[in-house]
Amino acid sequence: MSRTFVVNQNTYLVHAALRSGAYPQLEADWFAHTADPTPFFTWLVAPLLSLAGPGSLLALNALLNAACLAALALAAEALLPDDAPRAPRWVVACALAAAWLAGPRPRVAFEGVADQQVVRFFLQPASSGVLLLVGLALWLHGRPRAGAATAALSAVLHPTHIPSVLLLVGALVALDREAPWPRKAAVAALAAAVLAPPLLWTMTRFAPSDAATFHAAQRIIADVRIPHHTDPRRWFDLEVVLRALIVAGALAVARRSGKLLLGAFAGFCVLGTLAAVAFPGLYTLRLAFPWRVSSWLVPLSTAVLFAALLGRLMRHPQRLVLPGLVGGVWAIAVVVGVRQGLHRMGRREVAGIALAREAQRRGSATDVIVIPPSWEHLRLNAPAAIFADWKSHPYADREVLEWDRRVELLSALYTGAGPLSCGALAPVLAGAPAPRWVIVPSGSSLSCPGVELVAEDADGGLYRALGEPSPG
Repeated sequence: MSRTFVVNQNTYLVHAALRSGAYPQLEADWFAHTADPTPFFTWLVAPLLSLAGPGSLLALNALLNAACLAALALAAEALLPDDAPRAPRWVVACALAAAWLAGPRPRVAFEGVADQQVVRFFLQPASSGVLLLVGLALWLHGRPRAGAATAALSAVLHPTHIPSVLLLVGALVALDREAPWPRKAAVAALAAAVLAPPLLWTMTRFAPSDAATFHAAQRIIADVRIPHHTDPRRWFDLEVVLRALIVAGALAVARRSGKLLLGAFAGFCVLGTLAAVAFPGLYTLRLAFPWRVSSWLVPLSTAVLFAALLGRLMRHPQRLVLPGLVGGVWAIAVVVGVRQGLHRMGRREVAGIALAREAQRRGSATDVIVIPPSWEHLRLNAPAAIFADWKSHPYADREVLEWDRRVELLSALYTGAGPLSCGALAPVLAGAPAPRWVIVPSGSSLSCPGVELVAEDADGGLYRALGEPSPG
C-alpha cells in the first residue's frame, strides 16, 4: 500500500488530523491527545485536511517554496553593494530553483546544519521558516513593520523559530541607524505582540511539572530521540564546513551593512554551537536549537552568491549569451527539477497498511493497534490508532516519560527475528486504552494464550488480542 504522509508529518500533522474530523480513527490514539506543540499550525492545517484533503498540503507547500525563492532573490539583491551589477530578480530566482531542485547536492547550499531546513518537498511546521526570509526581504526593501510582523509569524506556526525572530528583528533594529527610535520601538513592539501567543502557549502548556521530571524529559528528547538535531558532536561533518564556506563567501561579497547582518546571524549560530559542546548538560539550550538560524542563513548566503555571480555574467551580455543563460536555467528548472520534485513528493510503498485496515474491518475503526516501533507511517496513512512508535514523541515532560515507557515496552517486544515474547506482550496489552490488535512483521511470529492469528500478508501477520496473555 502507498503512503501520503511522510517523515515528520507523521508527528506534526497528527493533532491537525484529529481536529479536522476527517480521521476519526485517531480518537483512541494516545499520542493524538498529548499537548500540541504547534497549535496555530494545527488550526491552519486542520481545515485544509477537512475540506480539501492532504493534496492541499502539497499546494500550500509549493506556494511557500515559491515565496521562499522570491524572498531569497529580493533579499540577496538588497545585500549586495550599490555599485554591484545586478541580474534580473526572476533570473536569480529561477537559478536558485534549478540549483535546489536539480542540483547534484542541493542539501549543502539550501539546508542548515543538524538537518534543519525551511525549503522542503513536504509541509511541516518548520516550513514556516520561509516567513523569516519573506520578512527579511520586506524589511530590506523599506517595509520594516510588515517585515517584523511576517518574520514573527514564523514563530507563531513553529515556536522553535522564536530565537531566530528575536535575532533577526534585534539585528535589523540595531543596524538601522537612520531610523528614529520611536519607529524602532514600534517595530519591536509589533514583533513582540505577534510573538506573545506562542510564547504564552509554550510557557503554560510545557512548563515543568517538577525539576526532576522536566530534566529527565529533556534528556530523553535531546540524547535519546533527536541527538542528530541537538548534539553538535553528532551532526558536525564536511557538509557543515562547506556551508560555513558558503556563508563566508556571502560575507565577502555583501555590502557593509550586509556583512554586519550576516555576521551577526553566523556569530549567533557559532556561539550557540560552542556553548552546546562546552555544556552538553544544558538541555534547554540544546533544545532551543540556536543553530536553527543556519536553516535560512545558508540559503540566504547561497542566494547572495548567485546574485553576485549572475550580475557579473550579465554585466555585458552578448546577444546570444543572455537568452542562452536564461533558457538553460528554465530548461533545468522545468525538465530536471520538476521530474525530481515529483519523485521526491511521490507516493511510496510502505508496509503494514493493509493489515491495519484489516483490523479495522474486523473490529472497530478506533481499535488500538500494536505495531513495530519503526512503523510510524501507519498512524496517518492507514489511518489507525496505534499504541506508540519511535518517531512521534510528545513534548510535555510527563507525556515524554510515558512515551519513553511505551517505546521501551515495544522495543522489548519486537527484539530481532523469531517468536515474540508473551511476557513482553502482557504489559503492552495492559495499556490504556487497551490494544485489540498486534501486527507482527514478516520473519517473526506470536503464540500466546488469548491471542489468535486472523490474517497474513507479505508484510507480516495480524493477531487479535482476546484477553491479556499470561507471561511465558
